[in-house]
Amino acid sequence: MALLTLSDHLHDIAENSINAGAKSVKVTVRETENEFYFSVEDDAGGIRPDILEKIFDPFTTTRDKEIRRVGLGLPFLKQAAEATGGYVRINSELGKGTKTEVLFRKDHIDCQPVGDLPGVFLILLMNDGIEWHIIRCYNDDCYEIRSETIRSYIGSLDAPEKVRILMEFLNELENSIEKN
Repeated sequence: MALLTLSDHLHDIAENSINAGAKSVKVTVRETENEFYFSVEDDAGGIRPDILEKIFDPFTTTRDKEIRRVGLGLPFLKQAAEATGGYVRINSELGKGTKTEVLFRKDHIDCQPVGDLPGVFLILLMNDGIEWHIIRCYNDDCYEIRSETIRSYIGSLDAPEKVRILMEFLNELENSIEKN
């Protein structure tokens, strides 16, 4: 996955939660004119302390070494965030879960574009085995999405028509928040 936008980074971190076996994931995106903050909080059981201390090393990965010898998502994220004057913070409790918080300074010349947040939300919501709670704000204008609510209205996203309806809904939500 090419990490060309801030949305791509968000998707990559959320995929880490999925790959770690999360059953519940909370995604928060707060944006202002000058900042883009996101957090991903899961119940996937946390990260071992020995892995956590090397988490930004590109040669550290929890995946099968025969499949992938490096893990570049977090190192690229850290580099991209810090290049804008932002940060990446990871708090993890073994046996409970992990929270990753990221801040980008949008007013910095090296900040990547925001990208397609509704598209990322759609991809995440299509994971039927996970309860998603998504909070999206621009300044003080926010919307919330819960996968259980989506599923109660349209069921499983097992047909192209259902996916199209959800994509239209997500785009309407995104367009409803005030962006100056």
